[in-house]
Formats: sequence, C-alpha cells, structure tokens
Amino acid sequence: MKANRLIALFAAAALAVPTYSAAAESQSQHRIVGYLPDWNYSPFSELDLSQLTHINIAFCNPDENGMIHCDIPEAELKSLISKAHSHDIEVFAALGGGGGCDGYLQHIDTPVEREAFNTNIMDFCDSYDFDGIDLDIELSSSNKIWNYYGDWCAELRTLCDERDMKMSTATAQWVAEKVTPETFALFDFVNVMAYDNDVDKYSHASYEYSVECLDYFSKRKKIPTEKLVLGVPFYGRGYTSDGELDWNSYMSFADIVSKGDEYYSSDKYNGIVYNGADTIAKKAELAKDYGGIMIWELTQDAKGEKSLLKVINDTLGNGTAVAGDVNSDGSFNVSDLVLLQRWLLAKPDTELKNWQAGDLCEDGSLDVFDLCVMRKKLIE
Repeated sequence: MKANRLIALFAAAALAVPTYSAAAESQSQHRIVGYLPDWNYSPFSELDLSQLTHINIAFCNPDENGMIHCDIPEAELKSLISKAHSHDIEVFAALGGGGGCDGYLQHIDTPVEREAFNTNIMDFCDSYDFDGIDLDIELSSSNKIWNYYGDWCAELRTLCDERDMKMSTATAQWVAEKVTPETFALFDFVNVMAYDNDVDKYSHASYEYSVECLDYFSKRKKIPTEKLVLGVPFYGRGYTSDGELDWNSYMSFADIVSKGDEYYSSDKYNGIVYNGADTIAKKAELAKDYGGIMIWELTQDAKGEKSLLKVINDTLGNGTAVAGDVNSDGSFNVSDLVLLQRWLLAKPDTELKNWQAGDLCEDGSLDVFDLCVMRKKLIE
C-alpha cells in the first residue's frame, strides 16, 4: 500500500516539478562548527570564513533578571554576524558553557519563569539576527536542572520553529546521563564534546575516545549519525606526576606549534597532550560518517599552512558537493535515485550519506518532489 501511495504522489508531483537549481551543488556535505569566545573575539577578522559552516558565539548568558548578555559590544557583534552571513555561515548564540550554567535553574524551574526567560532569549536572538541557539549546559547529572530541561527544550524548539531558527546542543557523556533520546531528537544537530576526558591517563582527547563518544550518543541516546558533530580541541592539557589530568594546564595549538615545526603533526609537547594535524585529519575522516566537526575553539588555531581548521576543511572536502549524490560516492547517477526511493519507502537499513545533496527543491526537506527532480535530471 505504501508503494502505491508513493507512485500516486510521484505522478501527481510530476505535473508541478520544481525547477532544478545548480545552487544545490554548492551545499557543504558536513558541518564545520567553530566556537568563538566573547572574551577573545578579535581574531574573527583573521578567520578564513570559507572553511566554516557555523559559528557559535560563546557565551550568551542571563543576568539575575533573566536578561541575556554577551561581552562582545553590540555594534561589533552585529557586524560580526552580518559578515558571517555574507559568507553563508549560520551564527548561533551559545548559552551556558563551562562555569556559565549556574544561573539557569532559577529561570526554568516553573512554567511562568520559563516563558519569560524564553521570551528574553528569543528577543536577544532577534535583535542580533542569530540563526539559532546552542544549549551548552554543562552541569552534573545530580543537578536539579535536568528535572526541567526536557520541557525547556521542547518550548524553545517551538519558539525556534516559529522564527525559522535552528537549535543545537553541546554535550558530553557525563552531561547527557539525564537527557532522554526524545529531548535529543528536538535538536537539529548535537555537538559532542569528545575532549577533557579525565579517565584516560595518556590523552584527554584520543581518537579512541572520539569513537567511544559517538558510539554512546548514537546507540544509547538514539541520535541519527548525520546529526552527530564530533568535537575536537584546538588546545592541549598536561598531566600530573601521578598520571592525573592537570586542569590548571592549558596551551593553545598556536602556542604549541610555535615551539617547533615538529609539533604540527605530533600529539605531545613538553608534557602537554593535544591533537596535532595527523590526529585531527584522522578524526575528520571519522566525521565523514557523521554530521561533521565541532571546534573548541577557533582563536587557538595556528595561522596559514599550519592551521588545523584547514586540515579539517581539506579532509572533509567541504568545497563543492555534487547535487543528487545522496550516497556520497562523488557522482550523481541512477544508484542515487534508487537509494532515495528506498529511503522514502522506509526500507530497512537504508541510509543516506548526504541527504542535503538530495534536497534538489532547496526547501530544507527531502520528499517525493526531490525524487521527481532527480528523475527528471537523470533523464535529461
């Protein structure tokens, strides 16, 4: 019966096939999400914006009255967002952050407080033309905030949809324990903080830990792989003589690589453990099977040919995606048509490697109308 309905829809849609646009060929295959700290935002002017798809302003947090503020001056924040938009980059307001979450509970623990607080968040985003919000609530699983978090996210999702805004979250295994799969499903994508692992005695951000984190959120939290964005650090941390992570040690990749060219591809300098170019490339290769890469944070990168952001962009191949190439094999042919049709019919074990490439109608969704355009283009 389902196949018959699809055939009927296909026939009806053929009478009004949208015009194919070559603009779809420029869509990025994977997200490259970079956090820009409000305490050190001036390096924004030096970024190669062609290498990013999203910038998250870290952080935008409430005062005691629930009014949202950011330490970037108003005129400069508006200018920054406008410049990012001119390069087709989406800019999100990141709420929370390590050490910035303690003031949230008082604003979301009753429906009345949440409604007023959510209005403040939306007003703030509207005033600066943000494209979305990123919830970065980094509190232990014993914190009372998780009793209200699901309702808060659901209400924010409704408000974002009303404004055509998006919603993401930054999370880690220790943060996500009380967050249900149903709540995670509310987000457009999930930034996985696969770093600052204090269990590993040798590296706080190993490749193996990235695999473990992605596996956890995919299997335990039921998040589709295309929504999972792998977080990587542009910094290193040291260890104590007892093999414990030294939380007081912190060194940017730019500072590390300035000590010698040999540290560009290495993962260790003078007791500081980090991700060099080879490990970052390996992680970006892993991210090809997921939703992309997230970076904490952009201002810690080295410049020019030693840039880790360049390594990520080159590895992901985020230049030009082939329109219609939903199986990501580098070409558009009948196998993509067959795959999309199977996906629309909800055939078991059918996965689209790059669903955005199939959005030939450019309406942000994938449906039978895209299948019609795909078929027409193949015939032509």
